[in-house]
Amino acid sequence: VYPTRNVIFLLKYTMKAFTIILFIALLIAAPQPLHASIFQIKSIADIKAILFTRPDTGPQVVVEIVGADLNHRANRFFDRWSRPDVYTLIHHGSVDRQTQVEGNTDEPRFLFKTKMPYFKTMGMRFVVKEADVLKGDSVIGRAFIDKGRIKEMMESEESALLSLGEDIGILKIRVTKLPPELSHSSLLCLNPKKKKLHELSD
Repeated sequence: VYPTRNVIFLLKYTMKAFTIILFIALLIAAPQPLHASIFQIKSIADIKAILFTRPDTGPQVVVEIVGADLNHRANRFFDRWSRPDVYTLIHHGSVDRQTQVEGNTDEPRFLFKTKMPYFKTMGMRFVVKEADVLKGDSVIGRAFIDKGRIKEMMESEESALLSLGEDIGILKIRVTKLPPELSHSSLLCLNPKKKKLHELSD
C-alpha cells in the first residue's frame, strides 16, 4: 500500500514541477506580445491557444462602427434615472469584435474601426447592447447584412444605415477592403518597401 501512495505522491509533485518549468520556458521563449497572454493562463485550453493560434493570413476587411441613434422612448426602461450605456458587438464567421462603451447617451458615437478576417460566404451581424454591471447586459437591437451587401459596401466604400428594429433606432456602419499596403502578404514579401505612417492613405 505504502509504495503505491509514494508513487502517487511522487507523480503529483512531478506534474506540478513540470507545469512550473513549462510556464517559465514559455515566459522566456515567447515573443514579447505573448507575455501578457501567458499571465492570463487559466486552463489547458489557454495554453493551446497561445502555442498554436497563428495570425490569420486570408482575406480581410475593415469594419467601422460610426455610431447609433436610439429612440429614447423605446429604450427608456434600460436606465430609469439616466440614458443607456451602449456598446456594439460585431459577429462575422467565427470572429467577434466589440466597441468601447459610450455612457449615458441615446446617440453613441463609437468611431470604432477594426480589422477582421473576411468570410466570403457569410453575412455580418451587429448587436447593440446596454452595459449593466448589476443586472447583466441587455440587447437593445440587432442588425444584419448578408454576403451580397458586404460585397457591395466594399466596392462602393459607402456607409450604411441599418435598422435596429421597429422604432428602436439605427446603426451607421462602413465595411471596406483592407488597404493593399497593410495586407499580410505585402508585409511578408522578401524585399518589402514599407510605407511610413504619414504615407499611408486614410
